[in-house]
Amino acid sequence: MTRIYLVRHGETDWNASQRCQGTADVALNDTGLAQAQTLAHALRDIPFDAAYTSPLQRARRTAESVLNGRFLHAVAVSELSEMSYGDWQGRAPHEWPDGASRQWTETPWSMAFPGGESLEQVRLRIGPGIDRIVHNHPGETVLVSGHGHANRVILIHATGRTPDAFWDIDQPNGGAWLLEYSDERPGSVTVTQLPINRAADVAVAPPVIQTS
Repeated sequence: MTRIYLVRHGETDWNASQRCQGTADVALNDTGLAQAQTLAHALRDIPFDAAYTSPLQRARRTAESVLNGRFLHAVAVSELSEMSYGDWQGRAPHEWPDGASRQWTETPWSMAFPGGESLEQVRLRIGPGIDRIVHNHPGETVLVSGHGHANRVILIHATGRTPDAFWDIDQPNGGAWLLEYSDERPGSVTVTQLPINRAADVAVAPPVIQTS
C-alpha cells in the first residue's frame, strides 16, 4: 500500500479576503502559521519516507512545519503549483467581469482564465506529476503539500470521479487527505479526509471518496 498524505497550505491574507492567489507567492498569515503547526502536530507520528511540495512559499512553509524535527526535506515540484488565474490574480470573484463568477461556480471546467489556466490544463500537468510520485515510492508513505484547486484536481484524477465533483471536495486551509493506493489492485485508490480540527485529533474519518 502506497500512502499519500495530501495537505493544503495554511491561510494567507488573500485567503482571508477571498482574493484569488493562483501562482502569486503569498505568505502564510498568523492564522495560517498556527494551522500549519496544528497540522504538524496531528501528523507527528506519521513515518514519512519522502515529501514533495508546490514551489509556492505558502505550501513550502506548511511542509516545513510538518517535517520540522525530521531528517527529511520536501522537494519542490512545479507541477504541484496552484492553478493560475492569470490577469485576474489578486482580484476577488465579485471583481471579475459580469457572469464570470457564476460560470466559475456553476461550471468551473468551462473556465479559461485570461492569461492563466483552465482546470483541464491543471489536470494535464498535475495528473502525471502525482502519478510519478506514486510510481517512485511503491509501498512508502509520502507527504504532498499543495493548494485547494490543485488538490481537488489531484483527488478527481486519483479516484476517477467526474469533473462535476470539483466543488464537492472540501479543501480547508491546513486540511489533509489520505490517499491509499492498493498494490494488489492497480488503479484502486481509497481517499479519506482527516479531521484536522484540533491538535490532538488524528482519528481517521469515514471515507469521503470511495475506492475506485
